[in-house]
Amino acid sequence: MTAEIKAGLVVLLLIILLGLVGGGAWFGYQYKSNSARADAAEKTANQASMVTANVLKDVSIINSIVQANADAKQKTDQESAGRIVVIQQAVAADECAKRPVPAAAVEQLRDHANRIRAGATRTNTGKPAG
Repeated sequence: MTAEIKAGLVVLLLIILLGLVGGGAWFGYQYKSNSARADAAEKTANQASMVTANVLKDVSIINSIVQANADAKQKTDQESAGRIVVIQQAVAADECAKRPVPAAAVEQLRDHANRIRAGATRTNTGKPAG
């Protein structure tokens, strides 16, 4: 082999070697870049999963509260219906109970009931309503 061919082969081998090293570096960079994106995506997915779990837990708690309030209202309604029957039976023979209630008394009772309802919807201030 001549010196020119040997030199050409050496140059060709150097070019191939540099290409392999450069290509390896490029593939390594791509791997690192994809790895960072995958890690970020996994972190985002974990956060979204945690938020979803918290929302489901909160909805479950709210549903429990709503159900408890509905049960309490139903119980109160049943107790009120029972009281109405007892009161009607107690005053059935009383002639005074059969007379109409004066309009002024009815208005005062309605105002009082409305103040009680309004007080029940406000937060507790430590002061009596009205």
